[in-house]
Amino acid sequence: MDVNKQVEDSTYSLSHGQHKIICPMCKNSRKKKRDRSLSVNIDSERIVYNCHHCGDKGVISKGRSFKMEVVKKEEKVVIEQPDTKQNDESKSWLEGRGISYQTASDCGVVLGKKKYKPVIGFTYTNEKGEVEAMKYRSANGDKIFWWEGNVNKLWGKQTVNEELPSVEKTVVITEGEIDQLSIKEAFKDTFNITCYSVPNGAPSKISKGKIDPSEDNKFKYLWNDKEKFVDVDRIILAVDTDDSGEALAHELSRRLDIARCYRMDYKGCKDANELLLKEGEEVLRTQVLEAEPIPLHGLNTIDHYLEEFQTLYDQGKPKGVSTGFHSIDKLFTPSTGNLFVVSGYPGDGKSAFIDQLVVNLGKNYGWKTCFCSFEKPPSIHAVQLSQVITGRPFFMGNNQRMSQTEKDEAESWIREHIIFQDYMGGEPATIDAILEKASTSVMRSGVRVLVIDPYNFIQVDKSTGKETDMISDMLTKVQQFAKRFDVMVVFVAHPMKPFSKDGKKNIVSGVDISGSMAWFSKCDIGVTVARGELGVEIHCWKCRFGWNGSLGSAILSFNPVCGRYEEVQKLEDDFDWEF
Repeated sequence: MDVNKQVEDSTYSLSHGQHKIICPMCKNSRKKKRDRSLSVNIDSERIVYNCHHCGDKGVISKGRSFKMEVVKKEEKVVIEQPDTKQNDESKSWLEGRGISYQTASDCGVVLGKKKYKPVIGFTYTNEKGEVEAMKYRSANGDKIFWWEGNVNKLWGKQTVNEELPSVEKTVVITEGEIDQLSIKEAFKDTFNITCYSVPNGAPSKISKGKIDPSEDNKFKYLWNDKEKFVDVDRIILAVDTDDSGEALAHELSRRLDIARCYRMDYKGCKDANELLLKEGEEVLRTQVLEAEPIPLHGLNTIDHYLEEFQTLYDQGKPKGVSTGFHSIDKLFTPSTGNLFVVSGYPGDGKSAFIDQLVVNLGKNYGWKTCFCSFEKPPSIHAVQLSQVITGRPFFMGNNQRMSQTEKDEAESWIREHIIFQDYMGGEPATIDAILEKASTSVMRSGVRVLVIDPYNFIQVDKSTGKETDMISDMLTKVQQFAKRFDVMVVFVAHPMKPFSKDGKKNIVSGVDISGSMAWFSKCDIGVTVARGELGVEIHCWKCRFGWNGSLGSAILSFNPVCGRYEEVQKLEDDFDWEF
């Protein structure tokens, strides 16, 4: 990958100013991979960078008028090719899998011996056609893989036979290289079809059929090869039918937009290669072309949901993940794919509560969050998050501030878990722009939470209709985004002007939010944060599924020094839940 592109990707979430980050060019070749040796200075016009270890330095322009100047330290990775003259055993093994030497060669496969053992070599090249990495697989019956070089992108050289028609606007993604070769073999004399393999198969850590958050970084190949999915209408996920394959399909569809994704029917086989060997090229080709779209919404019989239906019977009522507070978990548990509305009066602690929730989800489950916070610059928001993380104030004062080490550790945590949408420069903040950036953060970083705080900063054209209808339409878009990308959207909405009830400030419910009843009707979970005499009260006024929580209240203590919430006790509830 181009050095400038690597630096741009690494500084994607950083605010203007000076930073020290991990160098993407030399980190993999160093013993101290977490050492922040790359100095970057970011402003509105350019990014200036310099690595104090490998010597890479340069200037990246953000405007047309600035001339690019790059000084790059050349460091070539030497890939030792196998002995291709001794390839008979490798050829025989590959042909035993139903794949011809010609197909393998066209896709970038090298056959031969390394260290006297037959191997299949999968070649990764750069833009100049130079070999930058090789992935090897043993061809003697043992299923052993290893790498030479380092690369994180999709595999599969694409060739086009001008005499054959092409399957337009379609990309097939397989779980492994042999499955990619199997599909290319099935199409070799009939159609040109674009087909790639993921570089490292399915995830190794799976929880309840989904990718473990710790595996998120392994999906950077999607962002690195994002241009391959431009102007593509169908993305066919030709992954294995086991739990790992299902988890891989879920994460790929979540990042690539489930509306474009299709799944193959392997007719009882485990993968594409097994189907090729058992049923032949024509059947495999047909199953690819007849892949079914992953359902979003539709009309289905119970047969469509039998597996999920049985799981509910076996495992009981579904629950979200813990908020990090036992008392709050009794009210609700967060889940991806849901719309979570938070309300309350200014200064009562809504944003601080969300910050605490996001930090807890990141620490306990590895969830990453994209913040769209209009009321504070990203740098100030990072200060507040660092205080929640460390439990110490950031600035000098009456209390002991966080140490430099604690500050650096918090900075590293924020870098790995938080993406900031920055609208401080005056860019129009429409809901479409917010969701577009959020979808990029899902594909690029595996984000699972989107926070929009607050609603009233979003630009809308009020001349086109009533505010209540515009809010309803906006929340429908947000709901669809949450489900398509399997993201929990946390939306902050201010209430109408406060009024007193028996001399006491009224506690906000879902019907008190300004602008529209849609805030109440369309959210899955709705809470109010209210500052009380004993602490900060968390009132849950909407929980769409009763087994996932209940209406009621709890109380948390708030430490204003560091912005942390802590458990206290159950609040005696005197709120009227009938509205």
